[in-house]
Amino acid sequence: MASIVSVQSPLESQIDDLAFYISRLRGESEDDAAYVKEIQTLVDADKNKVFAKLASDTGILLTKNDRELEHGFNLAIVLVLSAPESELPGSVKALVDALTKTESTKISLKQKILLNLYNALPSSSPLRYDVFLGLLEVTSQADELDSLLPQLANIDTWTKQWGIDVATERQLYQNLADKLTQAGDKKSALDFLLKKLATFKDVDAESEANAKEVLVRAISLENYFAFEELLEYKAVQGIQGSKEYALLDLFLNGDLAKFEAFALDGLVDKEVGLRKIRLLSLASLGSENLARELTYSQISQALMIPEDEVEMWVIDVIRAGLVEAKLDQLNKTVIVHRSIYRVFGKEQWQQLSSRLNAWKDSLKDILQVIGNAKMISATHGATAGLDDAAVKSN
Repeated sequence: MASIVSVQSPLESQIDDLAFYISRLRGESEDDAAYVKEIQTLVDADKNKVFAKLASDTGILLTKNDRELEHGFNLAIVLVLSAPESELPGSVKALVDALTKTESTKISLKQKILLNLYNALPSSSPLRYDVFLGLLEVTSQADELDSLLPQLANIDTWTKQWGIDVATERQLYQNLADKLTQAGDKKSALDFLLKKLATFKDVDAESEANAKEVLVRAISLENYFAFEELLEYKAVQGIQGSKEYALLDLFLNGDLAKFEAFALDGLVDKEVGLRKIRLLSLASLGSENLARELTYSQISQALMIPEDEVEMWVIDVIRAGLVEAKLDQLNKTVIVHRSIYRVFGKEQWQQLSSRLNAWKDSLKDILQVIGNAKMISATHGATAGLDDAAVKSN
């Protein structure tokens, strides 16, 4: 066969064309094409089974160098999508498996064909999920996940369009988290584990295991500090009393001394935990002393560090986005302009109310000063007018 015919030809001709092409790549002669005979026998016996068979055998296209490869895969897509509804899922998955499991350096071709297959399926088709997993696998194999990250922002929309069930949605988020972890992107991996955690409405063994994994990952992640947000998840609320929950509470409400006394038992790396609890302790110290001077000595004592390391920690807490502050190296003081609250509860609302009332009182004082100044100015103006009138009358 010199070349593959148009994908617009009749279905029977398309089946023959792809069968002859695979046969040629296998090194069979046109006179004794064993593979073609096998496909023709299958068509006669059960035509519905031929679609998955051809899709599965397209893996050989990835092992050869031939100018018709892409055309061959596109013909395979046309055939797969022509399968009866009962055979369509199996045929699509067979083609995805052929593209993902066949060892080949033709990564860009794999990605292109998977994208073609994805786009050829209706936007509401659950089979898009399977094709997406294939694309994720191929991209991960090529260590190119960063190229896929911008598209992953649409994942919530896609899961709704695909119409997949909750169990499948959880598998998707876990798969993404695993791939991103392998690629070294722990922050994005945690984001997808949080999406998975949000799917749990009831507390069970699976939700508890996932909640514990998320807490450990969040605490271990270098620049993750949004611990209070974790309390909003039903699954996290369901593991109160666990060691992982106790560790979370320590990072929300504890200090360095409590961390030192906590038996980590390998849950997180101690040095990572020490750094985070120091940064959070410094942020808490800042929130308690807004617009007031903090001495290097106070910070040194709170963080249990030498005084000559204070500036380094202040710079770190600013870089982490926990605090906005100004260093006065000459006087060895720090003025905090803004600081996060680790937990914003009743006590913090009372502090905020107190500060707002103080600010309101200050504004009243300022308005009174301004009012007095206006009165004095008006009085002086009236007196000056009387003096001018007296001079003119004289």
